[in-house]
Amino acid sequence: MKNFKIICVKVCILLALVAFTQCASSQKMNNTTPEGVKNAYFKNWHSDNESGFTLYIPVDQEMSIALKHAYFKQKKIMLVKENDKALYTGKYTYPKKEGDMVMSDDPKQEFKNKVPAGIERIPFRLKEGECIIVYSKEGTEGHFSIENVPEQ
Repeated sequence: MKNFKIICVKVCILLALVAFTQCASSQKMNNTTPEGVKNAYFKNWHSDNESGFTLYIPVDQEMSIALKHAYFKQKKIMLVKENDKALYTGKYTYPKKEGDMVMSDDPKQEFKNKVPAGIERIPFRLKEGECIIVYSKEGTEGHFSIENVPEQ
């Protein structure tokens, strides 16, 4: 009976290690940029009541992959292919600041404060200027990294 418990514990540990190894291998980054993706860049923009940035990713017309979204500046940005252009763009608008918050010892005075928008967590740790692109090719999804995306 004692040997049976030892064997069961070892089998459980082995199964857990295999499961964690599979999860880690599914998040491997493709360090090579797919053929057809050119130098990406971004532009900051400001209007009267909004500000943000737009990410530009030039590609070849006959590229065999479809870019879906990008992770850049700790934000997830949906990418859209421009009509009749070999260019994907993604626009991010910074959230508007909703006036001052009331801070008081009395919770009733703070009741009218609006809850701040939640911060979306992204599945990657990005370096400064790094952009991770998620793409699909023949029904399978992959991702690659572009480092040092310049501002224009």
